[in-house]
Amino acid sequence: MIEHNDMSLNKHLRNTRDRFNFSREMLSLYYIQGSNDSAGEPLETIEFALKGGITCFQYREKGTNALEGQEKINFAKRIQSLCHQYEVPFIVNDDVELALHCDADGIHVGQDDTSIEEIYPQFKDKIIGLSVGNKDEYTSSKDVLQYVDYIGTGPVYNTLSKRDAGDSIGTKGIQQMRAIDQRMPMVAIGGIQSNDIQSIIEAGADGVAVISSISRAKDPELATSKLREVLNQVKR
Repeated sequence: MIEHNDMSLNKHLRNTRDRFNFSREMLSLYYIQGSNDSAGEPLETIEFALKGGITCFQYREKGTNALEGQEKINFAKRIQSLCHQYEVPFIVNDDVELALHCDADGIHVGQDDTSIEEIYPQFKDKIIGLSVGNKDEYTSSKDVLQYVDYIGTGPVYNTLSKRDAGDSIGTKGIQQMRAIDQRMPMVAIGGIQSNDIQSIIEAGADGVAVISSISRAKDPELATSKLREVLNQVKR
């Protein structure tokens, strides 16, 4: 079994200047959205999710008609303001320049994004997340995990929200990841609905990351609160 030293779990407790110290509870209900993901007005959808009880927010601006330049910066800052009103961490996906410009609470990168070694000096006092989809990616990433606060694992199930998500790993994949590393905080992602939560948490994830189950819901606040209610019940 591979274990990590205390650096990956405690670095923010020892040396922090950001708004939030990382905790596993932040991963409970982790919501991801960009300007083009929601069925309704994007900022309204995000505020509904905040009201409903998300524990972390990631701004991921990808795909058709994605915002760029100053529009993207302005939109990110408006989201950040909302997140901080509700005391929820604001994480930026992949865009190092934007995260630094906004003084975001953290950054999340994928396997093909900017390397952890490259960004760590600029984010060592922030929350750092890394996508580690399966045990093969874990093995290839193990040398940099000492710099990471949490990993995002999946897709657990097939998803249309992320076209490059890869093959689904199911709850068995979550179990395999947890067997490899019992200490690293882990959030599961990919096609997750409320009736999937219990099996995912029981498999070893600390929380679930969702996009369409909130962004495409007719009532995003109600959808969020139902997800949070299930999580609270499972984690009792």
